[in-house]
Amino acid sequence: MNHYEKDIAPVEVIRRDFEILRSHESLKTTNEVQDILFIQSLEGRAHNGAGFFNKRTYVNTNIDDVVKALNRDPQKTKAYRQSLIDDITAFVNAVINGEKKEKLVNDRGEPFLGMPLFKDWRVNSRDILRGLYLGGLRDSAEVRMETEKRYQIKIGCGICYLVDARKMAQMNLDGEKLAHDAHEDHIESYLKEGLIVHYGEKPAEVEEAVRYFYIRHRLGPGQSDDGAIIIAGILYNVDVALGVFLADAIDTLEKYVPVYHDQDQELAYYIGRAFQELQISMEDVYELSYLCAIPEAEGEFIPDSSLRYLMAIDRHSHLCTLEAHLNFIQGKPVPAFPVSFKQILNTQFYKYIKKRLINVRRLDALAVPDVATREIDWPLKDIAQKNFLVVKEGQHLSEVVKEFKATKSEIIVVVNKKGEVMGTLTAADLINLFSPGRAV
Repeated sequence: MNHYEKDIAPVEVIRRDFEILRSHESLKTTNEVQDILFIQSLEGRAHNGAGFFNKRTYVNTNIDDVVKALNRDPQKTKAYRQSLIDDITAFVNAVINGEKKEKLVNDRGEPFLGMPLFKDWRVNSRDILRGLYLGGLRDSAEVRMETEKRYQIKIGCGICYLVDARKMAQMNLDGEKLAHDAHEDHIESYLKEGLIVHYGEKPAEVEEAVRYFYIRHRLGPGQSDDGAIIIAGILYNVDVALGVFLADAIDTLEKYVPVYHDQDQELAYYIGRAFQELQISMEDVYELSYLCAIPEAEGEFIPDSSLRYLMAIDRHSHLCTLEAHLNFIQGKPVPAFPVSFKQILNTQFYKYIKKRLINVRRLDALAVPDVATREIDWPLKDIAQKNFLVVKEGQHLSEVVKEFKATKSEIIVVVNKKGEVMGTLTAADLINLFSPGRAV
């Protein structure tokens, strides 16, 4: 036995934990997709000593170990996971090539990721691509670094690499140390020493000892995938939120596929190059990256759901977490239930989102349910510096809203035919006016 193998979970323990997970939890998807997500979850459960692992940590366990322990075919499993990504990529190509796509289904009419939610959901395909672009870039190491500089915050980041586990053991490292210590200053030396195997190699063609590990570059609290989905939905619309969700799904699935590469980020770059109607800037990407970053002091109160937890069904409401988030974005009533591994009450998190967005004074934020932005405490000099839009009292509200957004003004001044000021409106007034509902 190689030294690193002592920290790989025993086959029987993996099998028992898999059965426990399957018997206690259901996901809003097909049995096939549910199984591959449970399989991936077992990697993390082994690392953390959860469930049947009974507090014994097996930090070098990877998805391949779990697949083999469950007597699944590794190549077929990888190919199936890749096919789920390919469905999304094919959608993107079709839209860019001018095809009309109104549903998140593949060419066989099967909903993406096996989610029945998508079977009848009609989408604006251009907004799905915008969300894929935002979601694919907001989590990249480069964007996180730039966001840290721009907003003076700490996020942290890391990347998955192919790692020679024998070399890892020789260097007194393991999966736990690679994932949780800061290694940014050592990446080049890891490449030179052969710890990191260059991207592009097919796992089937390399030795058994080469394994896929997450290596943390910089320490930090990270980003909330839940937050990214909801905030994108509020700042833009619910279809953009779905695009961000699909980018997160790709990021999950690509961890065990025939050829390892950063597919969500590559798809985002492709959309950026080829999609003429993108209308999303890098400033927008940095903004989303900042807004979904987890503040250092609040990490334990903010969910960051994996794909499994986003699909997990609440037994009382029969909604999955993603459905609850989408309802909140649209201003629909949302039942309270715990979400993510941290089991944080969703409605409590939605209150946090409202607070997080209170200083984002954009008209796009009209989608926020029951947000009341109080501006009475603004210093007078701040008010005086704001851009304003002058409109006539007879104009329709829909026309004013479009002009308000286009000019990026912050105050609407309403005048009569004589040019006398009749009153003013702020983005906060419009938010309150259009607030469609409350989380209950």
